[in-house]
Amino acid sequence: MWDRNELKARGKAAFKANYWKCVLVALLLVALVGGSAFSTSRTTTNQIDVASDTTGAPASVDTETVDVQFENGIYTVNGQTYDNVQDAITAIGEASNAKPEDIEKAKELVNAIQENPDGAKAALAVLGAAMAGVVLVVLLIGSLFRIFVTNPIEVGCQNFFVRNSEAPAELGEIKRGFHPYWRNVGAMLLRGLFLFLWSLLCIIPGIIKSYSYRMVPYILADDPTIGGRDAITLSRKMMDGQKWNAFLLDLSFIGWLLLSAVTLGIAGIFYTNPYMYATHAELYQTLKAQQK
Repeated sequence: MWDRNELKARGKAAFKANYWKCVLVALLLVALVGGSAFSTSRTTTNQIDVASDTTGAPASVDTETVDVQFENGIYTVNGQTYDNVQDAITAIGEASNAKPEDIEKAKELVNAIQENPDGAKAALAVLGAAMAGVVLVVLLIGSLFRIFVTNPIEVGCQNFFVRNSEAPAELGEIKRGFHPYWRNVGAMLLRGLFLFLWSLLCIIPGIIKSYSYRMVPYILADDPTIGGRDAITLSRKMMDGQKWNAFLLDLSFIGWLLLSAVTLGIAGIFYTNPYMYATHAELYQTLKAQQK
């Protein structure tokens, strides 16, 4: 039985001996693969460009709150009632300081919809189908990128940490994830498919199987001759009776993960993530030695 503290001590030592390269590889892993306490905070700011007058000073913009209501075929704009949609559009445009040409365009659009409601519905249906198609294309591209690019990079990055556990490794070790390329792609795709199918049963079986298949990228990187299915089978054997201990090993990093969250991912980038990946590589080396 291996000792968690000993694994973490070896992982920390290997990480610190090659600090910046470990940080870069861990950052690449988290950015592409995920699975760690890495968080970003994004603030979206909406900006309004204000036109300038001939002197270069910002032009004044008068704004008013426009209250629009519609009930029983009657439009009410800022307390004034209109029984004609064209008049209501004019009132809304004037209240919001819209340009006259923009008001006319809005009238023309509404008039076209009123004259041909079936055509408008068809146009909206086409637009909806096009948007759905765009979403599907984006999802497809993301999936293909994951299969053919991210998965081999994950194998290469884990190879870096395995080699780094033996001696300070070079960033070129990441290239191992692309040799043999199709073996790595197929094996990682098969692992992902198995995890997906197990997750359909329930969350708990999916989590358990994720530990069963944890060693797959390490095995692929360490042995270029092993087949994809054999790598999955070997990972299951290596993790047999070790899944609970591996879970406790992950749980022992909870303090560092909380610190990463509090620091908005900064501690994760520069310490927690490479520390964890280096420790996981030590776990692989230990389980590999037990198989001999």
